[in-house]
Amino acid sequence: MADARVDLVKEVAQVGEDIIHSDRFDKAKRVPHHSKSGNIACHSLETATYALGITRWLSSHGVHIDENDVVRASLLHDIGMTEDDVFLSPSRKKAYSHPKEGSRIAAEEFGANSVQLDAIKRHMWPIGIVTPRYATGWVVVAADKLCSMKEVRREAAKKVRDYARKRHS
Repeated sequence: MADARVDLVKEVAQVGEDIIHSDRFDKAKRVPHHSKSGNIACHSLETATYALGITRWLSSHGVHIDENDVVRASLLHDIGMTEDDVFLSPSRKKAYSHPKEGSRIAAEEFGANSVQLDAIKRHMWPIGIVTPRYATGWVVVAADKLCSMKEVRREAAKKVRDYARKRHS
């Protein structure tokens, strides 16, 4: 199982090499996400790895989705948060503005296609009420939510451990 995950990570890095080695992605490494210890770049890499795994599972069940679209959209789904006016905005505004800003960045800086742009614009479903048009978008939504829940769970577990330590000190 660990070998399969390593293979997915390597494939994500290969498909998204231009994204991962960009100045924009370097900035994403400095933007926090869901916790003090996480950042947009790590979250996006993990989302892309989950999304590629989901895509492969779907393919084994007869549902074929372009893997490159899934990986690239996943790597770019939160890239809009690297814009200062988005990052510094209140949480509610950020939830709605980063997909739009991210799709602009993805198109201008990374040549994202229409399927990838749709996934980026609509990945905040159900907060964003418009559903993805393509299966690629649904995979990105699922992978993003799985990763986000995992990150929040890790942060909550850390807080519980810290609280328990303080209480028993």
